Amino acid sequence: MTGILIAVAGRVSGYLVDPIGRHLGFLFCYRSHIDELCNNVQKLGEARGDVQITVDEALQRGDEIRPIVQDWLNRVDQITREAEELLMTYENEINCFSLNSCYQLGREAYEMARVIVGIQEARNFPDGVSYRPPPRTATFEEYDVRFPLVG
Repeated sequence: MTGILIAVAGRVSGYLVDPIGRHLGFLFCYRSHIDELCNNVQKLGEARGDVQITVDEALQRGDEIRPIVQDWLNRVDQITREAEELLMTYENEINCFSLNSCYQLGREAYEMARVIVGIQEARNFPDGVSYRPPPRTATFEEYDVRFPLVG
């Protein structure tokens, strides 16, 4: 009987303690979450720079950029803007006297850092960043040149 109670109590405490600990972590570790966000934004910027170099080389060759690559670049730009706004908020509220603002800041930084990690993992483009467009075929009408008869 006590074995069952211990098993039930262990499972219930797991369901209660883990979420509470996570939320307290947002509150008390918000600075580490902000630092992690800064590091992830910097790494994402470096990854974006690498992809942009490859994209520029492909454009110089006359290739077209794959839509998935363009979408990835747009997502990187958007999440970088959002992260910079959050970091500006952190700079403005450097002294978190309000527990609610510390909690919100820590939670948003944590979640945004996870999103950035996901975007970094989606950087692998197995088919490359570009493709050769099909050659343009000319029809006879395009080269229809008529010389007026001078007579």
